Amino acid sequence: MRTVREWHTICKLRGVTVISPSAANCAPAAPWRALALCAAVCLAHASAFAQIRPGPVDPKLPSSDTCAQQCHYDVWNHKYMHGPAARDCEACHVQGNPDKHTFYLIRDPKELCLRCHSLMHQGQVHTPVGEGACLDCHDPHGSAYPSILNADPKRELCQKCHAKTFSDQAFIHGPVAVGACVLCHEPHASTLPNLLSQEPRSLCLTCHAEIVDTKEGVLHSHGAIDQTCTACHDPHASEHRYQLLGQAPQLCAQCHQDKIEEMTQGHPVVHETIMQTDGCTMCHAPHTARLPHLLRTTQPDLCLKCHDKEIRTADGRVLTNMAQLLKDNPDHHGPIREGACTACHSPHSGDHFMLLAEEYPPEFYAPFSLERYDLCFRCHIPDLVLKPTGKGLTNFRDGDKNLHWLHVNREKGRTCRACHEVHASRRPAHVREAVPFGSAGWMLEINFEKTQTGGSCAPACHKVHVYDRGEGAISTNLRTEQGGTP
Repeated sequence: MRTVREWHTICKLRGVTVISPSAANCAPAAPWRALALCAAVCLAHASAFAQIRPGPVDPKLPSSDTCAQQCHYDVWNHKYMHGPAARDCEACHVQGNPDKHTFYLIRDPKELCLRCHSLMHQGQVHTPVGEGACLDCHDPHGSAYPSILNADPKRELCQKCHAKTFSDQAFIHGPVAVGACVLCHEPHASTLPNLLSQEPRSLCLTCHAEIVDTKEGVLHSHGAIDQTCTACHDPHASEHRYQLLGQAPQLCAQCHQDKIEEMTQGHPVVHETIMQTDGCTMCHAPHTARLPHLLRTTQPDLCLKCHDKEIRTADGRVLTNMAQLLKDNPDHHGPIREGACTACHSPHSGDHFMLLAEEYPPEFYAPFSLERYDLCFRCHIPDLVLKPTGKGLTNFRDGDKNLHWLHVNREKGRTCRACHEVHASRRPAHVREAVPFGSAGWMLEINFEKTQTGGSCAPACHKVHVYDRGEGAISTNLRTEQGGTP
């Protein structure tokens, strides 16, 4: 704590004329009293005197006989006392007329607090601070609250001016709910907008560090969180979970309008999920992810989060419980084994039924053209159905006759799914157990049996068809249908 002599030295250095006060009024143990006297003497040098910054009041010093102790009991003995009120009233007040017991502040109220409390006045300044209205928030003598605030900071103080309580909102940010405004906002001034205590992204991460936690091998982040969290979240309250500004896909459309239009416009088939509330976040993580495109997990696990039950589409079709089908049928189609559902299906929208990525006949029986099977020939070689001779191409042949070519190149051509399950099967080569027949979808068993050199099938009421890769002959029924001799 500075002595009176030290205060006089400071005054002299700053051009203030010092008239040495009496020892009785300037005891080193009562620096506030000395400072008040200096202030009364040096009013002509107020601008220089305002720069003087005394040290903090030592709480161990015995308090003097203050006015509060003698008469003004209403300003005494608060839980939190203002230093001058506890030590020396003359630090702020000077006696006017003793007979009338009148006192005056030693400085203009807008300047008085600044004698001791140096505040930043740059960037954004809280309105009461800028107007010198310190008493809008602080009691000059004492209070039941820290920083001698004149109201409960968690319930009343900020709401005296900022009347919105957000209590009418469905989801309220935690600090707002408990009135902890100063967790995010500076009460006096800040170099940042809205009196924020830190740059917005850094401020949010002081509580929500898990959003960018790299412990799980995060490799990809949403561009929005590299800028500001408030692009998607209201920092105070919202009608939407997580204080979101809206729900997906409408919220996502704020930045990804072109993507959503690309998905939904100009395509006859749209994945229904993306138009549902929160549909985008069913597949994509909103903040960070280990996988490209912010995918939550790998295929097909991601797809099976929804396709683990029968799904009735808007047009009344029932989609298979794919999770159960894959569980019951261990022989999976190659794309599924490799975790690539999107090898065959577009995840958002497309021009083909069942969101198929390329052309494929929707009919069970269809005349053959190579272009109609673009989907299959992404992986399979076209010669499977273009060449009548199958040796070196396929084991599905009778002698050298390519039976794939035979089934497809007919007046009533069979599509691939007439014989094969496109997802999974219990039989070799994904051969089906049964095929649907007629408008009622009656399932006709194929009765396929594999042998060492060929196999046989007996679809429903048809005769048995046998094929053999040796020197055998194609079955009688197939020869007859092709115009051959039995």
